[in-house]
Amino acid sequence: MARVILIEDDNLVRTLLMRRMVAAGWSVTPMRDGRDLQAVMAEQPADLLVIDLGLPYIDGFALVESLRAHGHTTPVLVISAYELPHLLESAKSTGANDVLQKPFDQEELLVRMNRLLAA
Repeated sequence: MARVILIEDDNLVRTLLMRRMVAAGWSVTPMRDGRDLQAVMAEQPADLLVIDLGLPYIDGFALVESLRAHGHTTPVLVISAYELPHLLESAKSTGANDVLQKPFDQEELLVRMNRLLAA
């Protein structure tokens, strides 16, 4: 069973995504923000990270940059409600592997997660 860490600050969105991921066969560790991500990954390495861009304390871009700076190579899928110009390029420049714009279809999320896992 593939393991994903889901970092999403919105309780409802996090719960809905987590339920869908579990139903699709993923083992999910949900987090409200990324402050403890390094510690969580040290205890239980993940196969994939799904990170919301607009997080409290440390935003998704800074979180991905920090992971890459510490040598983590785990694939990262950034999800975002922001409609920033060049969002994909900005996310990839921080080290993210893919970006999915909210609102999105949950099936598309699973397709992208599986694609990153297979890469």
